Amino acid sequence: MNTVGAALLSDVQKEVLDEVLVGVPYNSASQFHEYFGTKAAPPRFGLSCAWQSFTAGRMVMERSGITAEYLIDGRHVAAVYRTPDGLVILDPYLLHGEPLRLDRGAAVDGSVRTTVDAYPFRVKADGTPAPSRVRATWNLADDSIRLDYLRYSPSRGHNTASRSFLLRPESRLGTVPPAADFVRRLLVHPEQHSVSVRVLHPVTRGMAELILPLAGRPAGLAEDSRLMLTKDNQGAVATHGDARFQRDLEVVADAVAASTDDVVAFLLEAAAIHRAAAPAGLDLAPYSLEDE
Repeated sequence: MNTVGAALLSDVQKEVLDEVLVGVPYNSASQFHEYFGTKAAPPRFGLSCAWQSFTAGRMVMERSGITAEYLIDGRHVAAVYRTPDGLVILDPYLLHGEPLRLDRGAAVDGSVRTTVDAYPFRVKADGTPAPSRVRATWNLADDSIRLDYLRYSPSRGHNTASRSFLLRPESRLGTVPPAADFVRRLLVHPEQHSVSVRVLHPVTRGMAELILPLAGRPAGLAEDSRLMLTKDNQGAVATHGDARFQRDLEVVADAVAASTDDVVAFLLEAAAIHRAAAPAGLDLAPYSLEDE
C-alpha cells in the first residue's frame, strides 16, 4: 500500500468506527431474532459485538477495498488490519473513540502498546471529565493481541477493568459470519445472562442501556417488562417504575429511532426466544443491580 493509500485507509477506519459507534448500537438481542426467530432485526436496533465488528469491516472494505481479518476470543470478535509496519484494530463493542494503531517500530521489550479514550465519558465527583480507556498490547513473539477495557467507576473513583480479550493469530475466522450452528451455540452460552441494547446517543454522545436479565425469572413473568432495568451514562442502575428508568429508556429509544414500546417489545421477544432455545438446566448468573 502506498503512502496515499495508507492515509486514505486511516481516514476511512476512523470515519467508519465513529459511524458504527453511534449508528450500530450494541444489542445482544438482535442475533436471537435472526438465528432463532423468524427474521433479522431492524438494523437501527443494533447488533451483537461480533456483528458490530463485521459491520465495521464491511464498511471499510466498501470504501477502501481493504479487507480485515477477524480474530475471535470466545464470543468476541475484533476486526484487524495488518501492514508491514504494524496493526490497526477496530472493535466497536469496546467503545474506543479512535482506531487502535500499533506501530511495530514502537515496540518495547517485545511488545507494542497503545491506550486511547473510550466511551462512556463520565464525570468525577469534582466535575472533571473521566473517560473510559481501551488498552491494546501486541506481543510480537507470538503475534497475540490483548485488549483491555478500563471503564471509569464513579463509586470507586478510578478506572476499573471491565472487559479483557486475548486475540491469537490462529483464532482467525475463516467464514464471516460463522456458520449458523456455531452462532446458535454461542447465543445460549451461560455468559449470555441478559439481553440488552446499549446506545451512544448520536447528539449528546451519552450512553444509556436497557437490560432484561435472563436469570431467576419467576414462572409466568419470564418476559415481563417489570423485570427490566436501565443504566445511564454514569453507570447508575434504575429499575422499572423509577423515573430514571423512563428517562434512560427514552434515550435508548431516541437513539435507535423507535418508540419505547417497540424497544421493550424487542427485548421481551428475544428473552422468550432464549427461553425456548436454551438447553435444560442452563445456569445463569444473576445480573448485578449495583451502580458502577
